[in-house]
Amino acid sequence: MPRVTRTTDVIEVHWENALVYGLGAIVFLGLATLFYVYRGKTDMMYPLIAVLGTIGIACFGYAFYRAIEVRKVTSVAYTCPYCGVINELTEVAVADFTCVECHRLVPIIDGEIIDIAEVRCGYCNALNYYSAKSEFLICEECDREIPIHTDEPTKVAPTYMFRDDDESAYELVLSSPGPKTEEVIACLQQMLALNRNQVKQMLDETPVTLLTGITKRKALILQAQLASHDAIADAKALV
Repeated sequence: MPRVTRTTDVIEVHWENALVYGLGAIVFLGLATLFYVYRGKTDMMYPLIAVLGTIGIACFGYAFYRAIEVRKVTSVAYTCPYCGVINELTEVAVADFTCVECHRLVPIIDGEIIDIAEVRCGYCNALNYYSAKSEFLICEECDREIPIHTDEPTKVAPTYMFRDDDESAYELVLSSPGPKTEEVIACLQQMLALNRNQVKQMLDETPVTLLTGITKRKALILQAQLASHDAIADAKALV
C-alpha cells in the first residue's frame, strides 16, 4: 500500500533540518571569527579559518534553503468522517490513512473519503463505524461481532462464526507477517488503532503479542482476518 505523507510531517522535517544546519552555521562561523581574532602574528591559522568559514556559510545556505522549502509544501485537506478533524496531506490520498485526532483508519477510494456507516451493537448499544472496505466489525466496547452488509464479500472464514461459551482470556500473537506486508500493516492499523510507524516497529519484533485479555471469539476472528492477508497469528489462552 502506498504511503500517505502528512503536510505537518514534511514541514517538521524541513524546520528540523533548517534549525540543525542553522545552529551548525553559527558554531562554525563563530569558531572562524574566534580564530581570526586570536590568530596572532602567524599566518598558520588562515587555512583553518577559511575551512571553518566555508563550512559555516554552506550550513547557513542549506538552512536557508530548507526554510524556503517549507513554503513550497503542498496541502490537501481531508476531514475525518469520525471526529471532524482536518487532516492535511501533501497530495491526494492514494491509500487509507490514520486520523491525527481519533486514530481511526480513514477509508479512501480513488482519492476520496468513502461514506462511513454507523451501527449500534445489539448487546451493549455502543456506537460503531464501518465502511464498504470493512471486512467485518467487532464492537469496540463488548468485543462481540456485529453483522454488517457491504458490497464486497467478506474475507473472514465462516468457520469462526459460532457460539463459544469459553470465558477464558486469550492473547493474539503474530508469528509472521507473511509476504503481504503492506496489507498486514493496514490491517493492523485498523485492528489496533496505531499509526504506521508503530505497526512497523511491532512487525520488526515478531513474534509479538498484538492483543491480550480478549475473548476467544475475538481472538479467532482477528486471527482469521490476518490469515486472509497471509499473516500467521496464534490465539493462545492465558493461564
